[in-house]
Amino acid sequence: MAKDKDPKDISPDTCRRLLDAAEKLFCERGYEGTSVRDITAEAECNIAAVNYHFGGKEKLYQEMFRRRLVRNLDGYFQIIEKVCSEENPTLETLLREIIRPILESAEQQDPWTRVVRLMVRESLHHRLDMEHILEDIKTLFVERLARAFRQMVPGMDERSAQRAVFSVDSLILHPIMFLEFYRYILPGLGVDEIAEQIVRFGAAGIRASVRE
Repeated sequence: MAKDKDPKDISPDTCRRLLDAAEKLFCERGYEGTSVRDITAEAECNIAAVNYHFGGKEKLYQEMFRRRLVRNLDGYFQIIEKVCSEENPTLETLLREIIRPILESAEQQDPWTRVVRLMVRESLHHRLDMEHILEDIKTLFVERLARAFRQMVPGMDERSAQRAVFSVDSLILHPIMFLEFYRYILPGLGVDEIAEQIVRFGAAGIRASVRE
């Protein structure tokens, strides 16, 4: 008779600990440099728990990215709703409220920044199943931010607004990846200065796309 599973290893807390451990170790060592044994040792659970909760290392890897993306996009949704509900919200305010926390996280090298950097690298090597990771989350975020842009920029059509979301996303992603390089070229460059540059550049570009 097969041995019953340890109740601790099939609990939601074990699932959370596995994801926490996976995020820490994958970001430090990469996919190939991290074993299931490493992850379960860090999470203090049985090796079989990975298969029980995720179906293997590869699926745990995918879910690690998805969980972090869900967490952070939820925060961005809240920011968008807050700014859009204000009286006479401005494009600059919206961009500033979204961009500054992201740059602060990059400066602090927090878990979100580490996961984003890893996700970009892995995407270039086609290791990630982006359809699984993103599903409809990114689409919903693009649609919501695009509606916010249209609210603040009269005359902007839906497609232009969605293109603007991608443009702003690229402006944010670059300093996340290369903040140290920025400061090597411009010593003393601070988060406020970078954020305001992106806000001015992004807002001007969005309005210019409407004028065209």
